[in-house]
Amino acid sequence: MTGNESTEPGDAAALGASVDSFLEAKLHWPPSREDWLHRRRLVRRMAGACDHPVTLVAAPAGYGKTILVAQWLEETRPRAGWVSLDSGDNDPNRLWAHVAAALERAGCRLDSNRPNHRVGSDVVAPGSMLSAIVDALAASREDIVLVLDDFHFVREASCHTQVEFLVEHLPPQAHLVVVTRSDPGLRLGRLRASGGLLEIRAGDLGFTPDEAHALLTQERVGLGVDSVRLLMQRTEGWPAGIYLALLSLAGRPDPDAFVRDFSGGNRYIGDYLTEEVLSRHSDEVREFITTVSILDRFSAALCDHVAGITGSASILRELEHSNLFLVPLDGDGRWYRFHHLFAAVARSELELQRPGHSRLLHSRAAEWFTARGNVDEAVRHSIAAGDTESAAVLVQGHWLQFVDAGRIATVLGWLQAIGPPTEATDPAASVTAAWVAALIGDELALTDRLTAMDAFRDHGPLPDGSRSVESAMAMIHGLFGYGGPVEMMRGAERAVALETDRHSPFYALAHVTLGHAAYVAGDLERALAPLANARRSDRAPAIIQALALATESLVEDERRNIGRARECAEAAMEILESHGLRAVPQASLAFTALGQAHAAAGSVDQALVTLEQGLALRRETSAHGPWGMVHHLLVHARVAAEVGQPEAARDLLGDLASRLERYTDGMEAIDARVAAVRRLLQGPRHEAAVGEALTGRELDILRLLQGSMSLQEIAGELYLSFNTVKTHARAVYRKLGVHTRAEAVLAGRQQGLV
Repeated sequence: MTGNESTEPGDAAALGASVDSFLEAKLHWPPSREDWLHRRRLVRRMAGACDHPVTLVAAPAGYGKTILVAQWLEETRPRAGWVSLDSGDNDPNRLWAHVAAALERAGCRLDSNRPNHRVGSDVVAPGSMLSAIVDALAASREDIVLVLDDFHFVREASCHTQVEFLVEHLPPQAHLVVVTRSDPGLRLGRLRASGGLLEIRAGDLGFTPDEAHALLTQERVGLGVDSVRLLMQRTEGWPAGIYLALLSLAGRPDPDAFVRDFSGGNRYIGDYLTEEVLSRHSDEVREFITTVSILDRFSAALCDHVAGITGSASILRELEHSNLFLVPLDGDGRWYRFHHLFAAVARSELELQRPGHSRLLHSRAAEWFTARGNVDEAVRHSIAAGDTESAAVLVQGHWLQFVDAGRIATVLGWLQAIGPPTEATDPAASVTAAWVAALIGDELALTDRLTAMDAFRDHGPLPDGSRSVESAMAMIHGLFGYGGPVEMMRGAERAVALETDRHSPFYALAHVTLGHAAYVAGDLERALAPLANARRSDRAPAIIQALALATESLVEDERRNIGRARECAEAAMEILESHGLRAVPQASLAFTALGQAHAAAGSVDQALVTLEQGLALRRETSAHGPWGMVHHLLVHARVAAEVGQPEAARDLLGDLASRLERYTDGMEAIDARVAAVRRLLQGPRHEAAVGEALTGRELDILRLLQGSMSLQEIAGELYLSFNTVKTHARAVYRKLGVHTRAEAVLAGRQQGLV
């Protein structure tokens, strides 16, 4: 493991709100302790993890799963990345960002510029973080282990599907270890049947009599042979039960009698023994434990605030020294958690002793996290406190930041937990719900929200920084365009008129809506200025900058400024890559623009691959409005027609037609673009008018047209003037009977000229 960062997770106030303040604490396995019982037989069993693609360590709470894997890592020291999962990792983008960070820590560098991972002829997870992870693992020169601890927290089906993809495409040198309380929702039958799955379960993890005796001896607790046998029977070898019994036995004058006096199943024994352990501490320590048990992770400062005391640091040191089920989460003892089983019983004790008090504690935790910019934890604790109003304000103020980080699933989960807004009392909540409905493609819910919001048009400014409810409505109409081009333009124009603060992210958003609406309408000159305003804005979210650049690329291509179109497309993709956003559906327009730029440069194969990736990404969801798919199908069909794939082009146009039939007004430019593609499909292709042979110099230029060099660069390569190369290129087009660079390259290949 590497050293820890000096900053405390959650202390993000100076940097603004954070979408991932606890990342540092999630990437460490528990440091080894001298008082851990070394379980040699299981560590030897774990050694087989490097001989299997996947290892499943599955058992209920209290079986020492995490400690076993940590012991194995400490003893064998393989290259390993560790992620402690939690419920927030049901957001796929968050999950894979954490996995990527863990692998980076282990020296497995992810290269966003690597080709996208492909399986056979199918494009899988185009450009996504998962694709980059698979490629990075494949590039590793030595074995590497990825541990996903507490996998039972991940219940989202899409996350399970993506983990299955990772499993299916693990290279031989990569090994996945899944640690979970219950069998994961993964299809592992084929792997099990082929011998590729190593399984360590409760039956393996239970203490043997020798291990129980060794632990008791290590802790200087004297039990007779019969009492040890009885302890094993009562606990069924459950490690947590045996350890809790050990803590309860310490210092008792007659430990054998204590063992004889308790019975029951694991749950009963766990509750009983935990209560016994708690009762042996002072009132101050017991109250501290039950109070902070509502926290998944805690530091001394957080505990002080939640408990309303000043001595948390010394209590934590005391608990760590006594090994009271306290798990360090970093190397310098700043953040901890209780063992899940112990925390659950402590929470039950809190509710029994002080019913309803947990709400006040959650409220204090929300205050602490809010003050430090940790929105994720602040929202969660506000909801747990029953303070949905505060939670809603936090979501309203920060939803755009999380969407820009690819975390829309997190925002959607918050809104579902908070419940539907009441428009009459909380129009801002309705605005957030409307944005999310638009982003996930729930057109019916969006329509209902917009209708209800109309009565509060003048309400504002809003917590997210937008000018008013009217401005939000205008931006939603202008950006997503469910109502068609006319409504889209009207909304975009109104949004630009209202969002005039250049230091607001909504200034950029409003301008990108106007630039895009102008492109849809075919007003290319009008589109350029607002798109430039959007991409130049210092407050523009990354996804808005990428959308502005991708749209500008489409505009410039139609204006025949091919070089500038390529620059914009490449810049859009660079922004998405640098922010880990290539996998989000909004990114698909950048694939559209880049595919078109590759085609214009004559890189036919690269163009088709890029366009297929964009199409797969967009088809994963109906979200984000209809126009991204419209643009993609148009470009993809045109390129397919240009390169001699008429059936593919017709299929794409058929898909496009079904999407456009709902719109009539303002469709002149779109209809013209569709008609241009249909003309390409009419009549024979690539037949030279007079069959005139190409000269040697023209053949040289045709060969160079296959690459990405501009005509100016070709001129430099051949030591010719630009005008001479331009004349030769025109002659090539005329003799081959084509009109574009891509057509010339294809015709040359078909005739065996290149």
